[in-house]
Amino acid sequence: MGDVAYKLTILLSRRADLEHEDFVERWLEVERRDPVVAPGLARYVAHRPIAASSPIVGAPAAPYDAAIETWWRRKNDAADWVASREFEHVWLSERLPLLAGRPAAVGGEPQVVWEREPPAGTSPVTVLVLPVALRRLRFQDFVDHWTGAHAELALSGPHTTKRLVRIEDTPAPTAPPSWFERTRYDGVGALTFTSAAALAEEFADDHYARHVAPDERRFTDVGTSRALLLTEAHAY
Repeated sequence: MGDVAYKLTILLSRRADLEHEDFVERWLEVERRDPVVAPGLARYVAHRPIAASSPIVGAPAAPYDAAIETWWRRKNDAADWVASREFEHVWLSERLPLLAGRPAAVGGEPQVVWEREPPAGTSPVTVLVLPVALRRLRFQDFVDHWTGAHAELALSGPHTTKRLVRIEDTPAPTAPPSWFERTRYDGVGALTFTSAAALAEEFADDHYARHVAPDERRFTDVGTSRALLLTEAHAY
């Protein structure tokens, strides 16, 4: 994606009277009909949720029904889009009738920890991790452990790099643009695997249970961190 300075992840909760599949199909119809055109937007991905529990021991399933990942050339480009007439009168007005309320969002500078080209013929899936840092840690200590020691530990599994496509961690030291619902999350981790089977194998691996999962407790609050399983549905 080139020079990307900011990532804004948008988390959506459906209106209570909408069945889950009905919400997903109507929301994706809007996404396909009204693509975002905004200065500085590098990539926009709308994800369909996978009906499954979270595989992360220290992060139960998140209370959201869909997610959008957006990458921007500058942080101000994202802020300008959210403050624009286009956002309010097109993006928001088309989606808000489907939602329980304002979308939540988490934003920050993305860090690609590891990546490779997806093998041909694969169907990648992503687990979106929404960590809450242990409050006894300084924020930078949380970030350093998450993107450093923990990432290295996760990648050291015997088959991990054969199953993975990409790890991107986005620490969130400040709140996203003010229109969005604020959350307690201190960032977003996006772990993309070659398939749902590869993801299941990784989290069932003894390496995860014995080494990676215990390390989650060293830097995250396992009572409030969350995760969401996703598959890419519409991107540009």
